[in-house]
Amino acid sequence: MQQENHIIKQLKAKQYDMVVKAISELYHEMLYWHIRKLVKRHQDADDVLQNTYIRIFKGLKSFGYRSSIKTWCFRIAYNESMRLLQKQQKFEYTNGEPELTDHLSTLTADPYFDLDSVSHAFHESLIKLPEKQQRIFQMKYFEELTFDEIAEITKWNKNSIKTGFYAAKEKIIIHVKATV
Repeated sequence: MQQENHIIKQLKAKQYDMVVKAISELYHEMLYWHIRKLVKRHQDADDVLQNTYIRIFKGLKSFGYRSSIKTWCFRIAYNESMRLLQKQQKFEYTNGEPELTDHLSTLTADPYFDLDSVSHAFHESLIKLPEKQQRIFQMKYFEELTFDEIAEITKWNKNSIKTGFYAAKEKIIIHVKATV
């Protein structure tokens, strides 16, 4: 909270370069993994993260102080991720057959991603969830965002988010118990 207050002071002083640097130092890893869980591939996550920082920089002058800096940055990262996924979906649609990518294989092929059998079952069950439940669960479980923050980031109803999270959690528990 103290770091966020410092960022707000820099923002009010119109030190935009310093604000982006402070945001990067404070939230870089969280933003990367938030994006990565949405877009699945490291290369795509890097591209989306770069676009996120560009949008953050361009949007600083119009930051409205209606949310925390963290929530605002996550919202931008989420929107950038959705833009990429929509582009990919359009590309797959216009090129005929959609490319069916095994996201678990993509994750396990990544040298930064190490899985034991329980983790494998967990991620396998997560990937099998409907897309909306995946996103909700990832934001709540991995990023430790509150239901209010998730609602602000996604613009979804808070009660729907809670329902989706608990349904996803139950499905994951059942799958992991059955697998391990």
